[in-house]
Amino acid sequence: MVRLIAGPACDKFGPRKVLASLLILGAIPSGLAALVTNIKGLEAVRFFISILGGSFVPTQAYTTTFFDKSIVGTANAFSGGWGNLGGGVTVAVMIGLYQRYIKAGYSPHIAWRLCFVTLPVPCLLLVAVIILLLGRDHPGGKWSARHHFQASATGKDQINDEGVVQQQHMFVDSENAFPQESSHFKPPGTDSNGQPPVIDVDTAQSEPLTFATLLEVLCDLRVWSCALCYLLTFGLETAMDAALPGLINSLFASQSFGSVDAAYAASTYGLMNLFARPLGGIISDILYARVGLRGKMYWLLATALSQGIAMIGMGVYINKNNATIGGVIGFIVVIAITGFSANGACYSIYGHWRPKNIGVVAGIVGASGNIGGLFYTLIFKYKPGVRLAPSESHPQGYSSLGEKFWIAGLLNAVAIVPLFLVPIGDAV
Repeated sequence: MVRLIAGPACDKFGPRKVLASLLILGAIPSGLAALVTNIKGLEAVRFFISILGGSFVPTQAYTTTFFDKSIVGTANAFSGGWGNLGGGVTVAVMIGLYQRYIKAGYSPHIAWRLCFVTLPVPCLLLVAVIILLLGRDHPGGKWSARHHFQASATGKDQINDEGVVQQQHMFVDSENAFPQESSHFKPPGTDSNGQPPVIDVDTAQSEPLTFATLLEVLCDLRVWSCALCYLLTFGLETAMDAALPGLINSLFASQSFGSVDAAYAASTYGLMNLFARPLGGIISDILYARVGLRGKMYWLLATALSQGIAMIGMGVYINKNNATIGGVIGFIVVIAITGFSANGACYSIYGHWRPKNIGVVAGIVGASGNIGGLFYTLIFKYKPGVRLAPSESHPQGYSSLGEKFWIAGLLNAVAIVPLFLVPIGDAV
């Protein structure tokens, strides 16, 4: 819900203000987590903490506004990928902080509450303040002045450095004194006609949303193609972050390998964001430079499809009873690289479809990722699987823990294949 609201808000007020506002709003329930006394309170806090998930939309709108379309994939993938790196870092950092408080003598009842108050809240407020004080709405300055900066056609790099201005005055004085000698010289920061240089910069330039524009966006199959890819890839990530610790613990629990070890092993998945999402955006930009927008689209679909195939492979492997932790982590890494690369590719492409409505499109695509999380979570919930020790009926034991993964992977692959037929139209 927040992502759908944040999209139009970005187009109207600018992504900087929306991003800072969401961080501040999200810090409030994060701090209130320490006051929880029952399950209803915990559910309420968790619900409102999810406001922070909406920060994805202004982040993507922000980078899309500042970077040319030839490199916007790399920019968006780095911001989105390193932002989502928190999914892996949080597991390790918060558990480590919790254990420190336990060793310091605090009870578990108090320790987990202190974790929220002492780490997430200060970080959220600090970043919000930095954005408000040091950030800029738009390459042209204030959001209200964005139309004066011709970003969607040509961005004018006005050289206004004080030192350069002084040099220009020196050249003018020299020209007055020695007109013939100075006729071949031009002030720095100007072109052959003595004018500020014009650099071709093609970036998104948002417009306020109207009902007619909203209908156009909602009827654009290209937007929904990106949304479906993001639903299937980022949606899986949100479900996997929650499911992997339990899966690894169920498979390999022993006296020397407990739930904390399983959580650390599972964090490998989220940590792949460090390079996999940026990689998806970088390759997407390389393909765009060589073969055009179609290269970006096929890269997105290929990586999303590969994620589904890897999921099928992991599900089958887990059900064989002889799975090793190295083998499972290997599949997890492949799923992460393909899925996160698809995320990066998705970030690089949706700005091409509706550059004047980037906030709305980012909101739709971002919200679809959260819906995908519910989709996969339902599969994992109703197909939990079991693992049985060897018995007379199953001499080698029995495991169906992988069933949910190959089912999810199969649905993923089947949903992606038809998207290869969606035309890209006149987008550039």
